[in-house]
Amino acid sequence: MTNKERVHAALVGDPVDRMPVTVLTHHLYLEDHFAELTGRPQWEVWKWLYAEPEDYLSCYLSMMEQAPFDMLGVCAAATREQRRNAQIVEREGEAFFYDKESDSLVQLSYARSGHARYDAPPKTQRVFDRADVDEQFKVTTGQAVTGEENDYLEALVEAVGDSEFIMAGGAVGALYSCSWYVGMENLYPMLVEQPDLIDYLCWRITAQNIESFRGLVSIGGDAILIDDATATSDMISLAHYERFSLPYMKAMVSEIHSLGYKAILIYYGGVADRLEQIASIGADGLAVETSMKGYVNDIEKMAGMIGDRVTLFGNIDPIGVLEKGSEAQLEAEIAGQAAVGRKARGFIISTGSPITPGTSLSRVQRFIQLARRYGTCAR
Repeated sequence: MTNKERVHAALVGDPVDRMPVTVLTHHLYLEDHFAELTGRPQWEVWKWLYAEPEDYLSCYLSMMEQAPFDMLGVCAAATREQRRNAQIVEREGEAFFYDKESDSLVQLSYARSGHARYDAPPKTQRVFDRADVDEQFKVTTGQAVTGEENDYLEALVEAVGDSEFIMAGGAVGALYSCSWYVGMENLYPMLVEQPDLIDYLCWRITAQNIESFRGLVSIGGDAILIDDATATSDMISLAHYERFSLPYMKAMVSEIHSLGYKAILIYYGGVADRLEQIASIGADGLAVETSMKGYVNDIEKMAGMIGDRVTLFGNIDPIGVLEKGSEAQLEAEIAGQAAVGRKARGFIISTGSPITPGTSLSRVQRFIQLARRYGTCAR
C-alpha cells in the first residue's frame, strides 16, 4: 500500500498492511529539526521558509527521506513579493531579515532548536456587541482565501499527492479563536456573562473557517485538521463544551466531508468527560494529548468507549518516552499502543504532543522503525 492508501484505509477502518505512523504537527518537527535533517545551520530554516516553491519542495523531500512519516503537512508560504525580496542573513548564528525599505535588519525569532513560534495570548478586547462583530469581522469567500499562502501545498500535492497522504490545511476551533477579538482573560467570564455574544462570534468564525476549507478544493490534499483548543476539561465545563464548541465542530466537519476531505480532530487537554460528545461530531480521526497536568487521556479506555466510531491516534509521551525513555520503554509503549489500537475501528501510531526539539533524529527514526514493526496487522 502507498502511504496515501494506508492512511485513508485506517481512517475508515478498512484493512491495512500496517498501522500508519505520524506526528500531526509534522511541519513543526521539520522546522525544529531543520539542521539535523538537512546538515545545514539551523538559522537557515528561515531561508527555507522564504524559498520559492521549487526550492522549498526540494529541501522538503530530502527531509522526508530522513524521517519518513506517513502523513505530511506544510506551512503557509510567504507572499510572492516577500519571497522575491527576502534577504535572510546571519549574525553570530542568529537569523535576520534585511528590510530594503528601511535599510534595517530585523531579527527573526527562530534560529536555534526550540519550538518555532510562540504567540502571546491576546489581551485586548476589540468587540463588545454584535454590531462590533458585524463591523470588524467580514467573512472572506473561499475563492479569495485561496492564494499565495498555498504555493507550498500546491507544489507538494503536485509532486507526491498521488502516493502521500497530505494535510491540506487546518483551523483552530471557534472558541479559542474568540480570544483574538475579546482577549483571552475576558473570554471565559463572557461564557457566563455574555454567552449570546460569544455564540454570535463563534458562528462568524466558523463561517470563515468553512470558507478557508472551500478555498483548498482546487489544490487538493487529503485531510483537514481542527485543533479544538481550550475546549478541554481542564479549561471549560462539559456544559460549556456542548454550547461553545460542539455545534461549531459539527458544522466544520460536515463541510469538510462535503468537500471530499477527511476530518481529523486534535485535543490538547483532558477529554475523558466528553468523549461521547466528541464521537458525535462524526470526524474520521481523533488525536488527544498525552496524560499530563492532572488529567488522564487513557487510549485504551477510549478504544473501548468510542473506538468503533472514530479512528484513534496514539498519544505516546514525547518527553518521558520518546525523548528520554529507555529503548525498552519506547518499544514497550509502541507495542502496547499498537495492541490497544487493534481494538479500535482504526489506529494511527503517533505521539500525543509535538516531538520535542531535544529528540534526536536517530530516536525519531527508531520510533518509526518500531511503529512499523508493531503496527503490522495481526488481529
